[in-house]
Amino acid sequence: MENLAIIDMGSNSIRFIVMQINDNHSYFLQYQQKEAIRLGKGMSETGRLNPDGVKRALECLHVYKHMMEVMQVTRCIAVATAAARSASDGAQFIERIREETGIEMEIISGEREAYLGYLGVVNTIDAKDFIQFDLGGASIEVSLVLNRKIKESVSVPLGAVTMTDKFGMQDIVTQGVLDKCIKYVEKKFREMIPWSKDRRLPVIGIGGTVRNLAKMDQYKTSYQLARIHNYIIPRERFEPCYQAIIKSSCTNRRKFGGLSTERADIIVAGATIARCLMEFSGGKDLIVSGCGLRDGVFYEYYGKKYGAGSPVVKDVLKASVENYLKRVERRMEHLGRVHDLALSLFDQLRRLHGAPKRSRDLLSVAAWLHDAGKIVNYYEHARNSAFIINNAPLYGMTQKEQLKASFIAGFHHGISNKIMRSYRYAMMVTQPEWKEIRKLATLLALAEAADVTYEGLVTGFEAAATSEGVALSVIAAPDADTRATDFEMQSFCKQFKKEFGRPLVIVWRK
Repeated sequence: MENLAIIDMGSNSIRFIVMQINDNHSYFLQYQQKEAIRLGKGMSETGRLNPDGVKRALECLHVYKHMMEVMQVTRCIAVATAAARSASDGAQFIERIREETGIEMEIISGEREAYLGYLGVVNTIDAKDFIQFDLGGASIEVSLVLNRKIKESVSVPLGAVTMTDKFGMQDIVTQGVLDKCIKYVEKKFREMIPWSKDRRLPVIGIGGTVRNLAKMDQYKTSYQLARIHNYIIPRERFEPCYQAIIKSSCTNRRKFGGLSTERADIIVAGATIARCLMEFSGGKDLIVSGCGLRDGVFYEYYGKKYGAGSPVVKDVLKASVENYLKRVERRMEHLGRVHDLALSLFDQLRRLHGAPKRSRDLLSVAAWLHDAGKIVNYYEHARNSAFIINNAPLYGMTQKEQLKASFIAGFHHGISNKIMRSYRYAMMVTQPEWKEIRKLATLLALAEAADVTYEGLVTGFEAAATSEGVALSVIAAPDADTRATDFEMQSFCKQFKKEFGRPLVIVWRK
């Protein structure tokens, strides 16, 4: 087992995480802390780090040093970004950190900062072509990603803190000041990122500004899921949110639902930079990434030491599910059998259920994790599995898709309308989506029933659907005692007819 600490010291905030890597190479976030330090405040005028920010950063680093000792951290990777990179006394401060805390911190280039942010995104969001930006306090790193590979990348010296200071945007902002800021930002974009002009690709944002914009949108829309990663802000909702921000005083902005009070004074500049990039690139919606630089540091380290040498996973969804399984589940043979049988039914009955190809991936996730709830309690473990799947750090799905996968798993012991009504997030799923979920859950229930004894008696299914019904041939070994399995599978025939509108006839072949 290894405990890896990662420290990310930016212009506005400092972050500290501890990742535990188990002997089977599974990993999870064990601990995190974040503090606003405002290291870059006033730097546009002085060229030096903010003295109060330096003091706050050192206080945090002393605490982190102690936490690393307590948590038996075996390695620490610490990086500093735009503020330390640009300040005249940045290198001096890094040396002071080493002397006072013993922490070896590296000032990384803007290009490397962008690359690490890319690793955080490409390993956690299933996107192929996109514009990525990481908006910090003193810079914005912009990258063009095509076919999951960086084609262009540059660090632009525009940040939420430095632009706030430069144009005096802390409180009420006049139209004249706003116009000057926009003109300045657009000029920098034309000069430094011409390759992003009118790309009309998805725009994925990293950083505190976009996370706060997401929280504000969630508050306004009464969004039920308390998750930021892979949250999508449609352009038609982004614009009124932006207008509300720029027309309010700092005092009023502190009252905005979802907006952190510590960010109320810099949100105008931050939101303006983000909006300018969306306009410049022709991006339709803003996709928010909760994973960024520190996650990229982890994936780079993990890929070299434990992976296949590459820091980029081939399949985001598969990799995250496998990692989670390694942490919580031991009956992999049973899960594999249920998984394969469920997908076999999906493929053979495609015309009958009519679900799109992507739903096969959701059924796959539900099948692999349908028993995850047993870690809480065997009784009602299906409901516990649904909760775990919906809240687990699973990547490669949208938030809505993850919710649907959780519901499929939640009914792997049969459909319960009572349980359905009790689900907190049930109203987020449409009636047509519920029909699909119920059908896929029925397929999963049949697959689970086929291995109810955990003996692997059933080796395959052959399904044939007609207008009058569905004949399901269940293949088993000649000497297999299938009485318990048959009893369990027969119990779902009534549910099958209800969901699919046709009777199910089960025939055994040995």
